[in-house]
Amino acid sequence: MMRELSHEEAFAALDAAALDALDSAERDAVLAHADACESCRTELAALRETAAQLAFASPASADSATASRERIRSRLTARAAADAKARGLTVQPRPDLSTREYRAIRTRINVLAWRRAEWIALAASVLLIVGVGVMASVLRDRENLRDALVGATASTQRSQHATDSLRALVVYKDSLINGITGRDVAMVRLTSSAARAPNAMMFWDRTRNGWTLVAHDLPTPQPGRTYQLWLVTPTAKISAGTFTPTNGEAMVRATYALARDSLRAIAVTDEPAGGVPQPTGQMVILGSATK
Repeated sequence: MMRELSHEEAFAALDAAALDALDSAERDAVLAHADACESCRTELAALRETAAQLAFASPASADSATASRERIRSRLTARAAADAKARGLTVQPRPDLSTREYRAIRTRINVLAWRRAEWIALAASVLLIVGVGVMASVLRDRENLRDALVGATASTQRSQHATDSLRALVVYKDSLINGITGRDVAMVRLTSSAARAPNAMMFWDRTRNGWTLVAHDLPTPQPGRTYQLWLVTPTAKISAGTFTPTNGEAMVRATYALARDSLRAIAVTDEPAGGVPQPTGQMVILGSATK
């Protein structure tokens, strides 16, 4: 009964089978495996083609060529016998391989090795290209996320700033409204005798000691000049700040504690820029606080 060979055993014996270096039983076993195994069948066909071409090598007419082929044959036969013995096969001695045959076999082996190296290099190149593409995609996604985060942070900051500004404006408006409409607010009207008479109203929140002046139709002061607000009592003229109107309009707010019955008048004078300790310039508007 013919022994069935494993793929490794049959593949190792293909070269010997191509060179007809096996006995009949071993050859039949190898050929039976090759009939069922496509890779072994293809390899055996290639080895047989090489062996057929080697048959047309130049005849060994010179003694040196004969000796060289003899040495090659001996080495190959010994190697085939050793491999076959390790696998339980018997190799029959066959004619030697010529130098041209040996070179042809080595050339085929080198070609196969180079093809494998080329495939490995190609696969490595493909993997490198794919890896670079994936890395570039990851970096782009990271940049997009960072830009989105920066944009969201800036938007949040702008919204917060707008909210804070609106809150401050509401507080200011509430304070202004309270300063002119509170239960304990006294009002003094200021007027002028000029042709285009400016006028103003002073609101005095006596509970909070707040002063709010709202003026209209004030002429623009000359360069180097400003308007200064005064609180007039029986004993002093108290500066409540300087200001410059915009398009004739102005609003001045100040805080100053003053006895309820001590205010006699409210005045606005034209003074040097920066203000003066006591009024020296022309009276612009004046309002009496006495009844």
